[in-house]
Amino acid sequence: MDEYQELDRQMRECRRCEGILDKKPVNPLNGDGTVKPKAIVTGICPKPIMLIGQAPGLTEYETGKAFQGDAGQGIRGVLADCGVSAARFAELVYTSAVVKCFPGSKKIANRRRPGFRREDEIPSRTMVENCRPFFERQIALANPKLLLLLGSFPLKAYLRLRGRAAEDPRLENFVGRIEDWTHRKVVFLPHTSGTSRWLNEPANRELFAKAKALLRREVASVVA
Repeated sequence: MDEYQELDRQMRECRRCEGILDKKPVNPLNGDGTVKPKAIVTGICPKPIMLIGQAPGLTEYETGKAFQGDAGQGIRGVLADCGVSAARFAELVYTSAVVKCFPGSKKIANRRRPGFRREDEIPSRTMVENCRPFFERQIALANPKLLLLLGSFPLKAYLRLRGRAAEDPRLENFVGRIEDWTHRKVVFLPHTSGTSRWLNEPANRELFAKAKALLRREVASVVA
C-alpha cells in the first residue's frame, strides 16, 4: 500500500469525532437519526488544482461524493467559466474540505415563510483539529500548483496552517487577491451556496469578479 492509499484508508477509518457526531441529527426536519462518521474523500493523487471547502453537506453525506450540493454545483460553474470544463473537472481538480465528515444539521426558522428549514452545522474547533493532520497531508500529497479556498472557513484554516491566525479573516480582505505559498498559488473565493449573503453587496461582487479574472489566468497557466 503506497502513501496515497494509506492516507485514504486512515481518513475513511477515522472515528475521532464519533462522540460529537452521534449527538448531531442528519436532518432534524425528517427525523433521520444521528450522523455516523463517514469521511467523504476521493482517492488522493497529484493534480494541478486543489479545491477546499468547509465540510461535506447533506447531499455529500447521502451520496458519498464530494461537492455534489448547491455549493459544489456553483463552484463547478465558476471553474467552467474560468477554463475547467465539466468534462475535465475530475482530471484536473482534487476536491477536499477542512473537515472530512458531515457535521450534522440544525433546524432554524424560515425568514420568508412560517415554519423551519434545515441548515448544515458549522464544524466545531475539535473537529477541525482532529482533521488537521489529514488536511495538511492531503495538500502535501495532492501537491497542487493552484489552491482554491472556498469561503471563510477554509480561509481561516489556511491562515492557521501558515501561522497567521491573528490576521483578520474576513473574505473582503482576501477575495480578489492571490498569494504564493511555497511553489503554488492560492486564490480566495466566496462560498458558492445559495445561502451565502456575502455577494449581496455590490463591492463584494466586484471583488468576486476580480477573483474570477485571477482564477482564469492561473487556470490557463496550470492546465495548458
